[in-house]
Amino acid sequence: MKGIAFLVAALMSISGLCSAEGGEKLLWHQVRLDKDGKLLSWVRTDSPYASIVTNAWKAFKQIPVQPDGFRTYITYPTFYGPNDPNHKVFSGRGWCHNPGGVCAMLSDSVMLYYAYSGDKEAVSRVKEMVDHIIARGSTTASDAWSLVPYSSSDAGKPSYRGATDSWYSQDGGKDKGRGDGVGYLEPDKIGEIGYGYLLFYKYCLNPKYLKAATRCADALAKNIRQPSESQSPWPFRVDAKTGKKVREDYTANAIGPIKLFDELIRLGFGDTKAYKKARKVAWDWLMTYPMRNNVWTQYFEDVLIYPDYRTNLNQYSPMETARYLMQHPELDPNWKEHAKGLIDWVAGFFAQDSKTMAGLPEKGLQWGAEVVSEQVNDMDKMSSHTARFASVLALWYEKTGYVSAKERAFRSFNWATYSSQPNGLVKTSIDEGTGYWFSDGYGDYMRHFQRGMASVPEWAPSSSDHILGSTSLVRSVSYSPKKIVYQTFDKSGAETLRIQRRPRYVLLDGQPVKIFAKSRPDIEGLSYTRLSKGFALKINRLSASKVLIAF
Repeated sequence: MKGIAFLVAALMSISGLCSAEGGEKLLWHQVRLDKDGKLLSWVRTDSPYASIVTNAWKAFKQIPVQPDGFRTYITYPTFYGPNDPNHKVFSGRGWCHNPGGVCAMLSDSVMLYYAYSGDKEAVSRVKEMVDHIIARGSTTASDAWSLVPYSSSDAGKPSYRGATDSWYSQDGGKDKGRGDGVGYLEPDKIGEIGYGYLLFYKYCLNPKYLKAATRCADALAKNIRQPSESQSPWPFRVDAKTGKKVREDYTANAIGPIKLFDELIRLGFGDTKAYKKARKVAWDWLMTYPMRNNVWTQYFEDVLIYPDYRTNLNQYSPMETARYLMQHPELDPNWKEHAKGLIDWVAGFFAQDSKTMAGLPEKGLQWGAEVVSEQVNDMDKMSSHTARFASVLALWYEKTGYVSAKERAFRSFNWATYSSQPNGLVKTSIDEGTGYWFSDGYGDYMRHFQRGMASVPEWAPSSSDHILGSTSLVRSVSYSPKKIVYQTFDKSGAETLRIQRRPRYVLLDGQPVKIFAKSRPDIEGLSYTRLSKGFALKINRLSASKVLIAF
């Protein structure tokens, strides 16, 4: 309970931190502007995004085991904040849980953070949830969707079997879809969770996680169907037992399963022949329909079922698709056109003026920052989704060199920082009642700042050394004043670091490497870019996984 006491004490003392700025208030803080009236982060360091991530992980690690015997995020999706006199901070709040999405997002986020920090405790916290969903959140071997994770569960229930739909209805049972339904799952989340399982396999090489990942891919390959404009390769909601009872036929989130297929195919794990066949169906459908008609609907788990599948547009699926295209341009000869089109579409639809669920007006442009809503069902401006948009813009800048994209990313990232406190408590939106989520506030929030720093190393701290990004998973890393030592899963790949000074030497698997004036992805070696303080270091590995950087 010591950690919670720390959090509460910090919360009670925070109200006056930014009062000297005066002017308007945004979420937790007084607004800070530059000389041109453009938004700055409230965090007064040379790397506010690093502070946000570090503080949020510190808070996450302090979440205690609750009276039910589990940490809150195991059995609840959302929690009470500091302004509720009847509940402790981080105690669970009743709403249908989305353990699948939370688990997938946290797995992705923590592996980025481990490479950056070397924090094994953070990995252990997320591993608890990964192990739990494998043990108590999976379908049976005899189900049509065999031995794969459920996406939803009832609040407070440690075993996941889908969420009781009528319990979460807001109009006496007619408002269907707030829960998947007991025995129902979401195939797109199976792809995302399966990818999370694969990340943990790469980290610790435990075959349990590889088996869980291939089971997800096997089920997706087995249950794929011939899609059409109104029917995606997999339904959005389908019963696990027979695979024939479909509650919703359409979801545009094909990129989740595609990512899992692509990585297993690359590594040669599982039934790659079946994966390739299913992957082609999903990819062709994605390029034929959502990429052209922008029907990016059905992602979030606790949303009512609309009569028209085209209604509930969201920004998650197009932005994650754009990210994947930029990360893997070899997959799509038109990746630039497609990625720009998705960025422009999200900016034009979700970064516009809107109203919250409570009817309050919100601006899409705030002090020069484009601020993004979640979905048609909930047009509140939210920090995690604004940070996602910013990270995709930052990657667009990295891939194209367009400086305007960097500036746009900077302002949106700055807006997203305002939802976080110095103690790491994250408030998803201005709605105090339901503004605290483990997905939007932690798993999905922190990873975008990490990726932003990888795309723009000057945003990372200048007074310490960090791996900002890698094309492979970093399995081990240690930081000390005299050296950085790390090992990756793959024998080839590339890393981006921010370092305080030039190294005396760099070894790849014990051998010195060549230094180039500019990054050469086709040749093993390294290159430096001088920053205002220190350097950005890029290392390209063609046949090595162990790296030593000596200062």
